[in-house]
Amino acid sequence: MLCPRCEQGDIVKVRVVGGEKCLYVCQECEASWFLFEDIGVKPFFDYGNYMESIGRKPLWTELEITFE
Repeated sequence: MLCPRCEQGDIVKVRVVGGEKCLYVCQECEASWFLFEDIGVKPFFDYGNYMESIGRKPLWTELEITFE
């Protein structure tokens, strides 16, 4: 799915390493949503800010791409 924010990046489903929480993150601008159905409907949040708020580094190495 193309990101509705930047219209350049693909959105991928990811899981924070070592956790259960899944996110949908744009690979280009890092706009993020918790639910697939919220993409383009509800406001996005910033991946980096979210990761820092849970005490993690805002790096892609902190994520696992899921293929569910």
